[in-house]
Amino acid sequence: MHKLLARQLKRSKVDESFVQEYTDIISRVSDAYELNEREINILERSLFITSNELNERNDLLKNQLNELSDTQQQLEHSISVLNATFDAIGEQVTVLDLKGNVVSANIMAREFFERFNLDAYNYFSQIDKVIKKGNKSADIIAQLKADSKQALSGEFESIDDKHYSYRSLPQLKNGQLIGRVFCIRDISVEKEHEEIIHFQAYHDALTGLANRQLFMDRLEHSLTLARRDDSMTAVLFLDLDNFKRVNDTEGHKGGDELLIKMVERINHRLREQDTLARIGGDEFVILVELVKSKNNIENLCEALLETISKEFIINGRPQYVSSSIGIALYPQDGITPDSLLSNADMAMYDAKNNGKNAYRFYHRKLEAHAREQMDIERELRKAINNQELEIYLQPKIGLDCNQILGAEVLMRWFTASGESIPPDLFIPIAESTGLIKKIGEFAISSAISLLEQWQLEGIAPLKLAVNLSIIEFQDEHFIDYIIESISNSSISGDQLIIELTESIFMENKEKMSKTMHKLKHYGVAFALDDFGKGYSSFSYLQLLPIDYLKIDKSFLQNVITDEQSAAIAKCIIDIGHNLDLAIIAEGIEDQETLDYVSKTHCEMAQGFFMYRPMPSDSFTKLIRKNSHAK
Repeated sequence: MHKLLARQLKRSKVDESFVQEYTDIISRVSDAYELNEREINILERSLFITSNELNERNDLLKNQLNELSDTQQQLEHSISVLNATFDAIGEQVTVLDLKGNVVSANIMAREFFERFNLDAYNYFSQIDKVIKKGNKSADIIAQLKADSKQALSGEFESIDDKHYSYRSLPQLKNGQLIGRVFCIRDISVEKEHEEIIHFQAYHDALTGLANRQLFMDRLEHSLTLARRDDSMTAVLFLDLDNFKRVNDTEGHKGGDELLIKMVERINHRLREQDTLARIGGDEFVILVELVKSKNNIENLCEALLETISKEFIINGRPQYVSSSIGIALYPQDGITPDSLLSNADMAMYDAKNNGKNAYRFYHRKLEAHAREQMDIERELRKAINNQELEIYLQPKIGLDCNQILGAEVLMRWFTASGESIPPDLFIPIAESTGLIKKIGEFAISSAISLLEQWQLEGIAPLKLAVNLSIIEFQDEHFIDYIIESISNSSISGDQLIIELTESIFMENKEKMSKTMHKLKHYGVAFALDDFGKGYSSFSYLQLLPIDYLKIDKSFLQNVITDEQSAAIAKCIIDIGHNLDLAIIAEGIEDQETLDYVSKTHCEMAQGFFMYRPMPSDSFTKLIRKNSHAK
């Protein structure tokens, strides 16, 4: 019997007889209870399973909902980042549909639309309103019709004078065109920088004038017009004289200030169509077009010389410069820019070599002279390498003892064929090419070797004088070479005399004085050569450590016959003595002049009358003979 039925019968106080009487019915009721219980168990199991499934599905839905929420947050963050990037990209970004209407635009694009009062429709026609020149949209549309999927790029200038560049790419979906993206960038600052760089590439930084490259371009263009019109063009090559003196006294800023002021003066003398260019430190060129006559150029050059030579006030002090101008004319002096500039340059050097502060026209003899100079330079380089140079010595006589006290070292050049090349021909070329330093080193080493040789022979100490140019004297390495040569020798430094000309002291006096004192420390003496011939100034006689004063022979030639010449010579000698300088009279060519310099108490004399320059071997024999005679 089902336990639930049994409890119910018990609770109803049914006796056993009733159970027996209704056994069949009770049995069937019990079976019904069993069946019901089984069904309830099945239902409960089913509900349990269903509940678990529902719980699992609920958990799954919750997880999916959470994932969806996370995805949404990530998507919102990505959209936020994308929008921020879109707005912060530094360019206008505009997305268009196939009709050219704006689908979306970043903040820069929207600000651009607002600034020019543009609406978001019909983008191409709207953008044309802000373009300064041309119908840009028509060009773009024509390109897109030819190939709708092509990439585009270009530049345009807006009506507010700004410059923009644009790029455009097609927007594709599954290979189908659905729109187009335009990126527009403001390149105004870059354009300004490009203009500055372009200006600097073709102009001088200090003066703002055209530089060599721009000048040559303009000259080329001018010659093209001159050929067409059968007109004359002039190229003027202008170089300042003594400009280095301004740099040395006023500094480079002062020199720059003078150049700027000078450019202003020159421009006032030129026509608007003429071109003034700076091609070097103090080198300028002028292009004069449509020249009517040579006389016009002469008048211009005279005006330029006059205006440049006027006083400049630099740092509150007056400064003066002059200029040398060379002129080449098209077509007679050259038909190419290079030939005209080169020929004008040659003419300028002709003006400089003929006294400066002048102008000269090119002529063919200058070219022949230039070729000759190049030939001499080439042969001089070979001569130095092949040891064709030789030193000659011209004795210096002590006027109180009538004995040889020393000599001046002179350079001679004998070619392999025995031809003698005059010093006044090759020395200037050596100075202009820098070869003078090698020649100077040879002179110094030869002089020291001779002094050491005579010392070993027991000959009384003599002094040898070597001439140095400003190029050598300003070279620190050359000065160090002299010091090293003396230090590595057995001679006394005071046996070496450096002869300098007055022109050296027109340079930086402080630097010159420092170099002289540096050599003085090693005993080297100094002689001032050709005194009175150039820029004579008593100030440097007092300030610089000079030991000897050499009177130029031009002051001694007429001392016997001309009282004025004698008075000038006597004045120079007295000044030297008053400054405690030994006086050397050079260029003595007769007995009368020798007697005069002896009578005026010059310490030494040299000249052809006593001894001509001679090879070092001949000089050595001479002093050996004099030494034995004693």
